[in-house]
Parts: sequence; structure tokens; C-alpha cells
Amino acid sequence: MKKITLAILLAFQGMLVMAQSGTTQEATDWEKKLFNSEYALPILTEAAITNAAELENADAAKLQAIEQKKIIRKNFYSGFSINSAYTYGSLGNYNLNGEPINSFNAFDAPLRARYNVGLSMSLPLGQLLSRHNLIKNQELAIAQAEGSRKLAERAVRQRVITLYQNLVLAKSQLELQQQAYQSAVVTHKLAEKQFKSGEIQIDAMSTVQQAFTSSSAALKQAKVNYETQLLLMEDTIGMRLIDLIQSK
Repeated sequence: MKKITLAILLAFQGMLVMAQSGTTQEATDWEKKLFNSEYALPILTEAAITNAAELENADAAKLQAIEQKKIIRKNFYSGFSINSAYTYGSLGNYNLNGEPINSFNAFDAPLRARYNVGLSMSLPLGQLLSRHNLIKNQELAIAQAEGSRKLAERAVRQRVITLYQNLVLAKSQLELQQQAYQSAVVTHKLAEKQFKSGEIQIDAMSTVQQAFTSSSAALKQAKVNYETQLLLMEDTIGMRLIDLIQSK
């Protein structure tokens, strides 16, 4: 019986890879949508912006600046004060140049209630002159907070794009490794059969075994990388990808 050489065996493996490339398992509907960039990227970006802590901090900084501006405007009225007093009793004695003009016995005088109301104002000149500058400075702080938010949002968008491209690449690598592993499994089984029948030698079988082991390890690595990219994306958007895609 004619021996099958290692070269023929490896050539047969290449043919298996080509034959199996068109029979890969079809992706689920949500995965198809996920890997359609025109559909998925806007959804992922929107979810990431909603979940971004840095944007929440930027919004809080803007609100804080707005409230501080209100406080500065109202500080103008801190120099005004209203005073009031209430007393009840008899009128006191009055005198002019030491001479009493309404001398009477206080115990015999009628009792009366008296109210006193007064308005006072004290505005430091520096505070009054710098009021416009303080308000303008706070308006700049608000504008700065808005600019910081735009920068943070841009950073989130760029991060989503990078993560998405990494996810697409990991998916492609996983599919290639799955095809290579299927081919390695078929080749390994064929080599075992040929080795038992004596059609190939130990060195050829050892080469096939090494290729099978390498393919298995590469597939596991590809799976781990793909799952890692999925988790990173889900951490960024704050929910599971399947839930996000199916909700749209």
C-alpha cells in the first residue's frame, strides 16, 4: 500500500479549511446587529455616554458653577438688614437741658405698646465694585465646565470606537481559530487512522499532534480574548450587549 506522505496530509488539511469556511455556524440576530457598525456604533455610544461617570462629574461641576453664580448675585443683599423691636410699658420722662418737661409718676402712667422698625445698609466698596467681575468669572467657570463635558464626551466616543474595533477583530480571530481547529480535529483523526495502519511514520504523526495542540490552544486564547472584549464593552455601556441590542 502506498504510503501517504506528510506533505499530502497537510495539503488535505488546507482543502478541509477551504471547504469548512462556508459552513460556519450562523450568528444569532443580535450578534448580526452588533457587528453591523452603522447600526451598533450609535447605540453603543449613546449607552456609554449615559453610563460615563466623567460626564456625570462634568454635569455636576456645571451645576455647581451655576449655583455659585446665584450666590454671588444674592451677596449684594447681604449688606442690608431689617431691625425691629417691641416694648410694652409706660412712657419715660423726657428732659431738655436738664429740665424735666414731662415729669410724672410712672406708676400712675398708662401702659402702652411700642414698636420700632429700622432698615440699615452696609456695603463694602470693594465688594460693590468687584460684583460684576465675580459674576463674569463665574460665567467663565460655567463655560469651562461645558467645555470639559464636551472633551469628556469626545473621549467616551473615541473609547467606544476603539473597543468596538477590538471586539470586531476578536470576533474575526475567533472564527478563524474555530475553522482551523475543526480542520485540525479532522486531520488529527485521519492521521491517527493512518498511523495505526502503518501508512505514516511517527515523525509525521508527531507533527500532526503538535499542530492539533497548537490549534486547540490558539482557539482557547481566541475565546478568552473575545470574551474579554465583550466584558470591556459591557463595562463601558453599563449593561449586557444582548440586552442593549434586543431593546432597540
